[in-house]
Amino acid sequence: MRQSNSSSTKLLSVMFVILFVGLGIAFGQQQDSQPKPSDEFQKAFDNATLLLRAGQIDEAINEFRRAAKLRDDKCAECFQRIGQILLQRRRLKEAATAFQQAADLKPANEAEMYNVLGVALYLQNEKESYEQAVVALQKAIELSNGKVVKAYYNLGFALIKAGKEQEGISVLKKFIELDPEAQEASQARAVIGNLKMVDARVAPAFVVKSSTGDELSLEKLRGKVVLLDFWASWCVPCRIDMPEVRKIWKKYSGDRFTIVGINLDSNRPAFDAYIKAESVTWPQYYDGQGWGNAISRKYGVYAIPHTVLIDQEGVIRATGLRGQELDEKIGELLESFKGGSKSSSSK
Repeated sequence: MRQSNSSSTKLLSVMFVILFVGLGIAFGQQQDSQPKPSDEFQKAFDNATLLLRAGQIDEAINEFRRAAKLRDDKCAECFQRIGQILLQRRRLKEAATAFQQAADLKPANEAEMYNVLGVALYLQNEKESYEQAVVALQKAIELSNGKVVKAYYNLGFALIKAGKEQEGISVLKKFIELDPEAQEASQARAVIGNLKMVDARVAPAFVVKSSTGDELSLEKLRGKVVLLDFWASWCVPCRIDMPEVRKIWKKYSGDRFTIVGINLDSNRPAFDAYIKAESVTWPQYYDGQGWGNAISRKYGVYAIPHTVLIDQEGVIRATGLRGQELDEKIGELLESFKGGSKSSSSK
């Protein structure tokens, strides 16, 4: 299903920013091999980091810039940090400039800098920027001898948006060949099968056993609207929300809608006792790993309660909705089924 330009850009921004997880870039990690910095530089750099942690974004950017000046603008990590902040704030052209400044200094992670530069250019959503993204991403692959695998994924999208569809498909196939289990592999496969999916965010696939031993496969649920509900019995807001989730289950469950609970408990008796006491009858995935839950990691969930709403084509349509807003969105998706109406039952 093709999204509108504004919603597509929003979804893609989430999708590509998530790629920081695989870029080999981490705050606090020194990337450029410079001599031991002066005390003044170190104070500026450390202060910028503290400002960032305190949420004083503009002040942090200014302090990172001051730190760079103290090194005659030869601090790749300073520009990298600035680029990361600006990208997350969607100041895309400024972010691209900062990443280019970092890359020009040829730091140890030069290839990753060109990869994230390509992301910042891609997200500008302009034909010229797509073409510039292609150049940057090809550079990332060249410099790393293909070891920055995420660059193939990003390059595939950039080529398609630049009008080079077959080249883009070939590159996405290469990405899947190199990392078939990657979180983005489902998205890549969907785009290969249908180019219109380039403007959608496909839900990462999973095949697991439910808490009762039944198979839970997102692919087998295709054709239904699926609500992934991330929760834990020890989470007070989750407990508060659970009656609302139960109402949604009773209102909509049927052949066109289902809920899959993703439980982040690490204590099986506590989990079992809670679902029995609260009459939680919809499928649950429990692996006892707490925050290390396999599906939670796949979807990048770091706070609960959290919801992911997936349409009948396997496309993520909303995240983080709760209560009435979630109820209304589910109803809207069910109404959009071609030739059908909203499904409900009295389970």
